[in-house]
Amino acid sequence: MPDFKAARTNMVDCQIHTAGVISPAILTAFETIPREKFVPANMQSVAYNDETISVGSGRCLLDPMTHAKMVQAVEPKPGDKILDIGGATGYSASILSSMAKDVLALEENPELIKKAEGLWSTLEINNVRPVAGKLNEGAPAHAPFDLIFINGSVTDVPDAITNQLAANGRLIVIIRKP
Repeated sequence: MPDFKAARTNMVDCQIHTAGVISPAILTAFETIPREKFVPANMQSVAYNDETISVGSGRCLLDPMTHAKMVQAVEPKPGDKILDIGGATGYSASILSSMAKDVLALEENPELIKKAEGLWSTLEINNVRPVAGKLNEGAPAHAPFDLIFINGSVTDVPDAITNQLAANGRLIVIIRKP
């Protein structure tokens, strides 16, 4: 059985911290949240490798270094209301939960939402709420958001999403060429 606690520490020390992520809150979140729980059982042994991991239904967890650098770039604050778009099994929302007031995790796939809810309950994460809906529409009924974190990459960000930002709100996503 792999030593996941040691693997988390190595991930933080050898991938995330060496990539320039220096925020103690972010480093603690990545060292505390058990990434192996958020991936399929057959992928747990590689949960802490610096690679994107498929969690099914065409959804993935970002590689740890990219994920941590994105979180650091938007500087989550304790009073923030965050929309986590495409959170799949809930790992991203779990990471953000320790740095913000409220996190809404938007996901289209009911099975992934159910898995995420079970994990949040087990880990006693109480400030994350799932929202079922189309990823490209955001969660307008719950807007405005101080921070919108889009997991994965897109060719452009729909106005429907940017319109959900609060004044001085922040949004982060990986933009790829069509």
